[in-house]
Parts: sequence; C-alpha cells; structure tokens
Amino acid sequence: MIDRIIMQVAGISDGLIEDKLDEFLPIFDEAKNLRRGQWRSLKLTYYHTYSLLRITGSLHKFAKKHNYKPFTFREAAETLRGIATFLGVPLSAFRINSIEIGVNISMGETPMKYIETISEYKGNKFIPMPPRSGTNKIYGRKCKMAEYDIKFYDKIADYILEKKIKAADREKLPKNLLRYEIKLSRKQLMTFGFPDPTAENLLKRRYAIFCVYLLRSIMKDIVFTNDIVDYSKIPYCSSKVLQNRIKRYIFAVSDGYDRYLAYLKDYVGDDEYTKAKRSKASLIKSMQPFLYGKYETELKERF
Repeated sequence: MIDRIIMQVAGISDGLIEDKLDEFLPIFDEAKNLRRGQWRSLKLTYYHTYSLLRITGSLHKFAKKHNYKPFTFREAAETLRGIATFLGVPLSAFRINSIEIGVNISMGETPMKYIETISEYKGNKFIPMPPRSGTNKIYGRKCKMAEYDIKFYDKIADYILEKKIKAADREKLPKNLLRYEIKLSRKQLMTFGFPDPTAENLLKRRYAIFCVYLLRSIMKDIVFTNDIVDYSKIPYCSSKVLQNRIKRYIFAVSDGYDRYLAYLKDYVGDDEYTKAKRSKASLIKSMQPFLYGKYETELKERF
C-alpha cells in the first residue's frame, strides 16, 4: 500500500548520528555542513546546522529488498515502527513531506496493453513516462496534477531495468504485473483531512481507509480511449443527429483534439478553449452508458 516516502526528523543530535547512523553516512560535505549515505533502500541526509535528518526512499524495498510482491498496510506500519525504534525517536517526530500509495495488479496480458488505453483524468492527459536509462521503450504513463501524480506502469519491466536483472534470472519473477500508484504531497494530505501528516498519524486506521478510497475514486474517474461503442444500446442509432455525435466523440478522444485545444488557447482565446474542454467532458460523460472495453473492464475488475 505505502511505498516511497520522504520524511524528516528535527532535533537530531550529533550523538545520535554517531551512535546509530555513523556507518550509513560515510559521505561528508564540509561546504554544506552535512553528511549523506544510504541505509538499505533509504537515502539519508543529515543537516548538521539544522540538526535535521531527511529520509527518502522505498519502505517496501527497505523491508523486502524489492517492491514487486505484496506489501500490506500492516507491514508498512511495522517498518515505520522499526525505523523509529532503531533511532530511538517517537513516530510523532517524523514529518511526512510526500508519500506514494499504490497496488500491484496481476493482469492476464502484458501491462502496456491496458496502460495504452488510459487517456485522462479530470481533463488532464496521461503522458508516457520517460524510459529508464539503457532503453527507449515506454513502460508506463503518468498524469501530473497540481498536488499529486498518478502513474500506471509495467512493474516487472521497470524492476528488471532498475536492477539490471540478467535474462537467466527473469523467469523467477512474476508475469504481467501492473503497478497503479499515486504520489501525494504534504499539502495534498492536509487538504484531504490530515492536518498534521506524521508517521504516527499514518498508522491510524482511517488513513488506510483513505488510501483505499482514494485509489478507487481516482480509478473510477479515469477515461479510457480504447473503448468500443455498443451502438445497439443507443436509441435511434442510425439518425443523423447520432452520426454527428459519434463523429464528435471519436474526434474528442483522439490526439487530434489536443492539437485543436492548443490552437484555441494560442490563437482564439481562453473562453473558447475552456468551452471546448467542457464540451469534451460533457460529451464523454454522455457516452459512458454505451461504451465497453476489454482492457478497461479487466483492469477495474482485477483492481
């Protein structure tokens, strides 16, 4: 459920660093008066001037050395407690700056077949994620909102590239694992009803409920473009009015509509641009009862 996290702890003494983390902080930067290093999957930075410890990385990998097998909310809670106990610092002192929540979904086919049908969320397009170093293949799509990001990607392909897994060892890995995750900033957590995001508050049951709710609600509102129109369900399906509506719908969900919106914004004006975006949203919503899609249906069922 919880994977990558960025958190910081204030009031950390030099004595605690020497006693607990000395071996994990081998890099000294005298100019910036800080120390850096890594503890398993977690990157550590100790700012001596501010007595501040910054922790960044994957809780899942910290606990299991990888992040493709299930990692429950309870396991994440135990991992956070273990870190706090080791440092001798209360969970309430760990200030959360950002967090990723997500699930690995086992699919029937290659994950990109499902991911390629994911189009947009609340008018914001999903775009290809940059390929990892060493390849030009696209393994996922992301949608960047003001305070949070949504990602869908091929978990195993990503893991193989990240860890440079040899071909002989790849057969041991799971097949067709699709990752769905959301990255939330501290500000967004506060907006969603968590006034003081700390590690202690993350362990409360209502946070687990919130994570599940958020993942489901966002999935529900995602627009898929590879849907097929079931014309038999539409009244008067041969009418001229409907023909025009279908033509408008096909254009609205195509990449060409993005170029049309860019034209309106750059050369016509904000009013026409906004009107066209609203018209698209309204049209897509009106067509939902008549759409079906193999990959959308399977993804939502397995999720």
